[in-house]
Amino acid sequence: MGISNFRRTKVVAGMIALLALPLVACGVSSNDSTETIRLGLSPDEDSAAVLARYEPLVEYLSDATGLEVEPYVGADYTAVIEALNSGHLDLAWFGPSEYVLATERVHGGVEPFASAIQTDDSVPYRSSFIVRSDSGIEGPEDFQGKIVAFTDPASTSGHVFGQYALAEAGYDANTLFSQIVYSGSHDASLLSLLNGRVDVAAISSRKIPEFIRTGVAGNDEIKTVFESEEIPADPITYRADLPQQTKELLQRAFLDETPALSAALEGTGFASFGRVSDSDYDVVRTAYKVSGLEPEL
Repeated sequence: MGISNFRRTKVVAGMIALLALPLVACGVSSNDSTETIRLGLSPDEDSAAVLARYEPLVEYLSDATGLEVEPYVGADYTAVIEALNSGHLDLAWFGPSEYVLATERVHGGVEPFASAIQTDDSVPYRSSFIVRSDSGIEGPEDFQGKIVAFTDPASTSGHVFGQYALAEAGYDANTLFSQIVYSGSHDASLLSLLNGRVDVAAISSRKIPEFIRTGVAGNDEIKTVFESEEIPADPITYRADLPQQTKELLQRAFLDETPALSAALEGTGFASFGRVSDSDYDVVRTAYKVSGLEPEL
């Protein structure tokens, strides 16, 4: 499937997901007494797994702000952007490329105010091209004519920085591979690789230790043969038109390094949040440009 056709399909899927969201005006909960903030999370794996991983953080944010924080996992990467643009979401934990897309798409603008800092023992954030260990593939010079799985056109580590790394090395993914498929998530790409449906998979380097630890893949089953440069940290953003008081509550909750926040992040691979600005993601804009991709939905 071509990228343009795929994008049209994803937009339709995203709009269907939006219709499923409760038609409640943002800012007021059903009991008309507590302000409700809806937090968008990207579907980098099964939505139930995403919700389970971030449930302690959602509870922490509700307690720390006094707001009713409700999580929403998009049907795809661009669904969170569409939901933010339509006013169904107030806050979003984006991947870097999703953030760049959101700055182009969301009417009224989005503002990054925090970035997710990884734990000291986690691996650097990169796009990793993995293959089966017995494939005989040792690097991009062996990708010619192979089938590759990217996760989603808007995925930073599962697509954009993978394409960027190949372009920087002198390769054009559209002519290098015999077929490009989009799996929808990092775990789906891994399973497609293990099942022999694809020859190469571009996934987040942060996912690989987890896949091995949980036994989804054996340490001797897969290997990394090519990687991108390190990717900027995930930005936490809110709609620019949120009330200033709400913005300040959210800033304090994310940026104050407290034991409660540390406990809420346990098991996510992140330790805390730091300050961030839009210019921190100029390298992502460069990645789009160099790889010949367009930051569009």
